[in-house]
This record gives sequence, structure tokens and C-alpha cells, in this order.
Amino acid sequence: MDNMKIWEKVKKTDPSATKAAKVGGMNITSISGQHMVMKATEVFGPVGIGWGWRVVEERFDKGGEIHDDKRGLIGHEVGHTVRIALWFELDGKRGEVEQYGCTPFTYKSKWGVTTDTEAPKKSLTDAIKKALSMLGFSADIYMGLFDDADYVNQRAEEEYIEKAADHDKAEAEQKQARLDWLAASLKLMDTAVSAHELKMLHAKFVRDADRRKETNFVKRLARAFDENTARIAEKEKAA
Repeated sequence: MDNMKIWEKVKKTDPSATKAAKVGGMNITSISGQHMVMKATEVFGPVGIGWGWRVVEERFDKGGEIHDDKRGLIGHEVGHTVRIALWFELDGKRGEVEQYGCTPFTYKSKWGVTTDTEAPKKSLTDAIKKALSMLGFSADIYMGLFDDADYVNQRAEEEYIEKAADHDKAEAEQKQARLDWLAASLKLMDTAVSAHELKMLHAKFVRDADRRKETNFVKRLARAFDENTARIAEKEKAA
């Protein structure tokens, strides 16, 4: 569909352009701002010609109180906020998306009161990334798919093939890796000692196979499930 043309093209993220980060005590996957700029340039053209942004608003916001070790008030946290309008040209039409970027400017850390002079730059990068995400850029991260290790591994495999100089060799290696995965999964199902354990293993491997779009693997796993169900039932009957 034309409405999803950009989204479908840019929704997948190269895992090598990501890193683990902690924000507000939460573990997240952070995407390189420069990588997203590169992907936007591939779609729209150079910054300033095919796409770009303008700062609509910039401010410093007063936050919570900062106290010394004796609970005396020594100041307040300060956050930096920027609002941008990101514009782009597509099929002869101009589009625009507004988003905010926010970064702590002054805050209390384990080293004392800290001021981040890079906050304005970080806020701008944050706003650009968020605006591009509204168009579908790195949608798999913003939709939480990178929380799934199996999905990340699958994306790494796909990127490996795309970047490999010898595509035939890369595809052969990936095919063997898929077969090795299936063999290991079947072997583990053969070790199940209860119907419950077998059911849990089967469900997990089917989910993995579905993500890999391996229809034949799902059929093979179903056959292994039936075989091992009979094996466990026979064993329980003999006991």
C-alpha cells in the first residue's frame, strides 16, 4: 500500500547500529542517531534538500529540588527541551512532523551536582529520532521487538547476508545455521521427561520457527511433538 511505502522500507533496524542503554532505571535499546539520519538520506535525499528540520521551540525547565547530605536545598534540577518540525519531500509533496526531544541538563549524580553541556545537542538528536520514528524508521525498536532476543538474532542474520560480499556463501552458511537450530530443537524435545515440559518446549520452538518464517520446520516440530507425546505416555504407562 502507498500509505505504508516508507514504513515498510525503513521499519527494520540493523542490530549493529544499536546499543543497550538505561533511561530512568529502565533498560532500553538505543538506536544511533547518525544511522537514522543515514537511512532518512537514503529515502529522501541529502539533509537540507530532501529533508531536514527547524527548531520551533527550545527551553530549560525547572525540575525537582536538589539537596545536600544534610537535606539543605542547594538548587533544582534543570531539563532541556527542544521541539522541532521535521520536513521531507515525497512524490513532489512536502510533509512535516513535530516532535520533542528532552535531556537532563543539571541533575544530581553520584559525583554530585552535574551539568551536561551536551544536553542541547542530545535533545535535538532525540527529537530527530522520534520524528523519524513517526514515519516508520526503526519501527521494530519503538514497537518493542528488540526486547526479543530471537528477533534480534534473526535481524543480525538478515543483515549479515545483505552485507556479505559472497552472498551465495552467506546464504549457505545461514541455511546450515537454520538446520542446526532445528536439529538442536528436536534433540531437546527428545529429552523431555514430562508432557508439560514437552508442551512448553514445543510452543517455544514453534514461536521461533514462525518468526523465522520456517513453515516446514513447524510441521517437523509437530511431528516430533506427537512422537515424543507417545514416548512419554508409554513410559508413564510402564511405570
